[in-house]
Amino acid sequence: MVENAGVTSIACLGVDFMAESVAAILERNGHGNIPVYRAAVNPIGCSLAESAERDSYRAWLQKGRESNDRVLHVVYINTSLETKAVSTSIVPTVTCTSSNVLQTMLNASAQIPDLTIMYGPDTYMGDNLVALFDAVLGKVGGVAWDDERIKRELHPAHNQASIRKLRDSID
Repeated sequence: MVENAGVTSIACLGVDFMAESVAAILERNGHGNIPVYRAAVNPIGCSLAESAERDSYRAWLQKGRESNDRVLHVVYINTSLETKAVSTSIVPTVTCTSSNVLQTMLNASAQIPDLTIMYGPDTYMGDNLVALFDAVLGKVGGVAWDDERIKRELHPAHNQASIRKLRDSID
C-alpha cells in the first residue's frame, strides 16, 4: 500500500506511542525509510499508557511471575513499545484491544489450565470484565447463565465452573 499510494511521509496526530507504533510497523515491513512525524513538538502522553511504565507496574508483573508459573499478562494495546517489550521480558505477554480482550482471555484460559491472567494497565476495562463474569455467574441480577448459554454465547470450551475460575484468576 505504501508504494502504490506514493506515501513519502506519515503525520501522526495522536499520542506519542501511536507514532512509535506506526514507525515500528513501517520498519518491520521494509519501509523504515518513510519518516513518521508527530503533530506537536512537546510530548503528547497518555496517563493510562504511562501508568504501565512505572516501577510499580513492573514490580506487579515480577510478583505475578514469582507467584505462578502459569501467568499471562494481557496488556491493552494503547501502551508504548517499551511497555510491551519490558512486560514480555518479565512474563508472557499478549496485546489486546477493547474489542478482543474478552475472547483473548477466554481462549487463553481454555488452552492453559490453571492460568492466572494479569490484565493491565486499564483497570476500568479490567473491572468491566470482572463485572461481566459476575453477571454471567449470577452475582449481578441474580440469574446465572447455564452452561449451554455460556458455550453458545461466550466460548465453546467454557462453563460456569471455568468462568468462575477465570474470574477469580484475574489479577
